[in-house]
Amino acid sequence: MRYQRNFIIAMISLIVLFITGVVGYRVIEAENPDHEWTIFDAIFMTVITLTTVGYTDDNMSEMGRIFTVFLLLGGFGLFVYSVSVATAFVIEGQFREVFRRRKMRKSIDKLSNHYIVCGIGDTGVHALDEMLQMNMDFVVIEYEQERIDSLLETKDFLWVQGDATEDEVLIRAGIERARGLISSLSRDQDNLFVVLSAKQLNPKLKIASKAVEANSLSKLQQAGADEVVLSDYIGGMRLASTVTRPIVVNFLDIMLRSQVTTRFAESVIQPGTPLAGLTLEEARIPDQTNLIVVAVHKREGDFIYNPSGKLRLEAGDALIVIADNEQLQNLNKLTGETA
Repeated sequence: MRYQRNFIIAMISLIVLFITGVVGYRVIEAENPDHEWTIFDAIFMTVITLTTVGYTDDNMSEMGRIFTVFLLLGGFGLFVYSVSVATAFVIEGQFREVFRRRKMRKSIDKLSNHYIVCGIGDTGVHALDEMLQMNMDFVVIEYEQERIDSLLETKDFLWVQGDATEDEVLIRAGIERARGLISSLSRDQDNLFVVLSAKQLNPKLKIASKAVEANSLSKLQQAGADEVVLSDYIGGMRLASTVTRPIVVNFLDIMLRSQVTTRFAESVIQPGTPLAGLTLEEARIPDQTNLIVVAVHKREGDFIYNPSGKLRLEAGDALIVIADNEQLQNLNKLTGETA
């Protein structure tokens, strides 16, 4: 910003110096008996003086030559100043960019058990916002640097500029240490390539992918995507739900838009933790966390809604609750789940 201001000052000074030169020659040479100076002569003389061409003095008077000396000195000084400002602006900008990328790389290298969001277009930007609101560790991969810079003006996140379909870019985002990946690129073939590459680099990775065409769903699942979201399908379901279940939809909307990060959340019971083997009543989860378990996802794959206190919990079962970040952390301490 400082160099931008200095550059503007230099340009304004150049304009003022040019106007001064034109007016000065017109006034000084107005009574010159050897040559009748026109406004064009004054402009021409000012230009060749400031650019140091100066191949003619056009029968200039002695006072005019003195004025030319000062105009030359002023023009040369302004030229040196402008070059130094422009050079400093370029060099500092380059150093700032190198330092920014190096700092970003070090921050990403420290991450573990994080998430990767591939593509922050119309869909991916909402995933980014949700990650930020939930205070999750994540890295964005985006091909367009301008889009990254635009979002960085209002948001703070780690990023890698590059093509998410390339293994080297995924590795720079720490995919081998990551917990999950969201692929929200605009083309299904690109999402398919990301899913294939990501699964090869980290077979344990939880992958969710966007799909535009319905016939891409099975291909993405076969490639290794754990969840595939069809934009048109979700939109249609939302429209129908708005009409048939308006209060429920309003409830979920308010939850998502609220500044208080309360969400439906899950916590998986880990082997060897105190909850494994206890009934839901014996676990006393509401007393310890102020949370109500609204459903249990058994490790066999079944959901049990509004579970009774007699339900016995096992390692691998997932407890579904409505919780904010602090409450979820308290529940994770009981289940042994790592954030």
